[in-house]
Order: sequence, then structure tokens, then C-alpha cells
Amino acid sequence: MLLKFFLLFVIFVSAYSGESLLAKDAQVENGSTSIENTAWYTKIHTTVEAAIYMSDFQGTLSNATPSVIDFGKDFKYANSTSSFFSVETRFDYDYVPNVYISYFNMVQKNDVNITRGVTMVDKPFTNAATNIDYKVLNAVVFQDFKAKGAVKKGFYMGDIELDIGANLKVIDYLVRMKDNANPNAIYMYDKVDALIVLPYAGFKYYRYGFVLFGNISSLSYSESKSTGYQFGIEYQVVNNIYLGYSYMYEDFQAIEKKDHIDFKTVGNKFSIKYTF
Repeated sequence: MLLKFFLLFVIFVSAYSGESLLAKDAQVENGSTSIENTAWYTKIHTTVEAAIYMSDFQGTLSNATPSVIDFGKDFKYANSTSSFFSVETRFDYDYVPNVYISYFNMVQKNDVNITRGVTMVDKPFTNAATNIDYKVLNAVVFQDFKAKGAVKKGFYMGDIELDIGANLKVIDYLVRMKDNANPNAIYMYDKVDALIVLPYAGFKYYRYGFVLFGNISSLSYSESKSTGYQFGIEYQVVNNIYLGYSYMYEDFQAIEKKDHIDFKTVGNKFSIKYTF
């Protein structure tokens, strides 16, 4: 459902921005007088990103049994590769906020022989089939504040941008375990569906086709927590195309069916962006 919503939004903004590319300034000349009429939608700019997110699954699942399951040591989850998509729309109008939406989906499966007794949803496990499905949708509304860089002794100092806003974050997380020793066993699972609003802050530094950037969105509430941040660099290879690299971190904590989930993904993201 999250992926369908995201793809529909990308198609809409891409088609909408594509229309603006076809618009041309109308100019009427009368002697030395020139009148220019620019279509309003030429002040709307969209960037679409496709990326590969290469990360590690980290964290624990614990309860009062007491039992602590380590996703790396017990489930043997190591490197994971997932697709990452985003679309950003900026408005060259005063007091009109910008919109940034991103989505990724990570899946891991493994059969493990756990050398010590652990429990999940009050059920003990030793030899288990495991599965994790983790989806994240971020919808950020933000205002950008820009400062034009000066030129000192022929040296361009670069432009700076500060972004402040709010992030509507949707987390869809499922972890399952099944006893492989029992052919009639069914999966026991913990599932987290969360919709939260987090503060958002970011920065960008522009200089000679390079963009240094970073952003963070984090909030703790009750016994739950969510944090996401990334920082990296982009380079404009041609007029509308950028290649980028960033270090990306996502985590959340929640309690589900007496189990405390502390889950993290940490890794590298390689991306290509196209601007309209």
C-alpha cells in the first residue's frame, strides 16, 4: 500500500513538472518596450531519486522472560540491499513550503540454529525460520532558508541552505519466527504499524556543482523512539542529473506483545537524481 501511494505521487509530480518544461515565456515587443509573461508553474521544481541502500540489520528483541534476541548474532542477518525512491518538489514562492517524500522496503529471511534458548511472543525457540520485513515512508514538509555565497578575491565561497520542517513518518515492521523442528508449527510474529510526526532539520552547501548535505528527524515518546539521519555528497554530472553518495541511519523502538523491539539499519546509499 505504501509503495502504491509513493509511485502514484511520483507519476503525478513528474507529469505535472514535465508540463512546466514545455512552457515558454511569451514576449511581446513594441519599439523598445518588452513584456514578459511567465507561467506560474515554471516556479515549481521537482527532483526524482532512485537509489540502492546497502545496510546492516542491527538491534535486539527482548522481553521479561528474560530473553534477548540479537538480530546479528542470533538471526545471522548481515548485509542487506534494498531499493530507495524519493521525490522532492520545491516552490519558488514566498511562504510556500516544499515537500519531500521517500520510501524504502527491506526484507531478510534466514534459517538459524540458535545455540541458547530464546523466546518471542512467550514461545521458546532454538531451531527457527526467521523473517523481517521493514518499510519506511517519510513525508516531509519544510521551509528552506538560503544565503548566497560571496566572491572574495575571485574565490567563490559557496551557497548555504538551512531546512526546517516536520516529517510525517510511517513505519511498517514485521518480524516472524517459526519452529523448524515442528512441521506443524506456525509463525509467531511481532508487527509494528506506526504513524508519527517528527521535527525535521537539514542543511545543504552548494559549490561548483557539488552539494554537501545532511538531515535528521528524531523523536522519543513514551516507550517508543524513532530516529533517521543521513549525510553525504552529490555531484552535478550534466545539467539535470546528479550522482550521490550518503551514509544513512534508521532506527525505532517499540513494545509489541510484551516484546521490546530495538531495530536499526545502518549503511551506504548510492543514488542518481533527475531534476525537472
